[in-house]
Amino acid sequence: MVSRSRASITLLLSLLLAPFGIAFTPALPRRFAVTIPAASSSDVEPEENLFSISRRQTFRGLIVGSSAFVLGTRPARALVKGSAPPPKTEKRERSNCKSVDECEALGEQRTNELFGKSEDDADVEKTAQGDRFKDLVVGDGPDIVDRGATVQVKYRVLRLGKRSSDGLSGEASPIFSLGYGEDDDKESDVSEFYIGQGNVVPAIEAGLLGMRAGGRRRVNVRPERGWKLPDNLCLRTDSAVSQAISLSVVPGTQVQENDACFAENLVPRPGNYGAKRRMLRRYDETLIVDIDVITVKPYKPDNDR
Repeated sequence: MVSRSRASITLLLSLLLAPFGIAFTPALPRRFAVTIPAASSSDVEPEENLFSISRRQTFRGLIVGSSAFVLGTRPARALVKGSAPPPKTEKRERSNCKSVDECEALGEQRTNELFGKSEDDADVEKTAQGDRFKDLVVGDGPDIVDRGATVQVKYRVLRLGKRSSDGLSGEASPIFSLGYGEDDDKESDVSEFYIGQGNVVPAIEAGLLGMRAGGRRRVNVRPERGWKLPDNLCLRTDSAVSQAISLSVVPGTQVQENDACFAENLVPRPGNYGAKRRMLRRYDETLIVDIDVITVKPYKPDNDR
């Protein structure tokens, strides 16, 4: 009786090696010959029946050989590279803040811990109205900026930088400037501000108080303390757009027009068309203003002049 499994493996190897031009013809002993029925076994030599295997046996041999080849191969170990997950830390205790101000204070404290900033730093101060500022250069002029004074200044208005925990760091691209040579201006250009007359941006006017000539101060300007008008002054009901929306969508709808909410009468103001278009996209954000005091002319009553 011929071992069918060995004959199947032999046939499988022959089929696999045939495309490469290799002939696999092992000399099998006579005892591996396939036994044929008794009716014709006397007339046929065993060597002639060596590969007389049915299609079912051939297919079964292919399956067995392929399974042995696949199952006998060990899977490769892949090396996975990447960042390890962060270590497990203890759950942070929930804050028990009882008011909005208390929750905001806790949030600022957490931000300061993350970015290494502290609101209590000596170089960060606040005006009486809550505007943050810090001195970049302390002036040494004889006169101090006060109500009624006339000051010559240079300024630069910038977007608030990323990850600015104190509202004064991380400056980004300038929006417009005067006296810095970054726009159409020259480094020798100056502008006159009249303190106390209501024509200066409120946060900047408050930040100028107490400065001396030669000083440079950075002021945080929030929208409501900057160039943005109150909503009751810039919500329009008489425009064509507002009337169309009111009739077709929601009755009584008011439209806030972007240009109408920008206080053009306040200084500092953009000096050209490009600077104005940039400012109209940013005036309702918190901004940073660097301001240099060149000269200070204190206020003097008429009888003292």
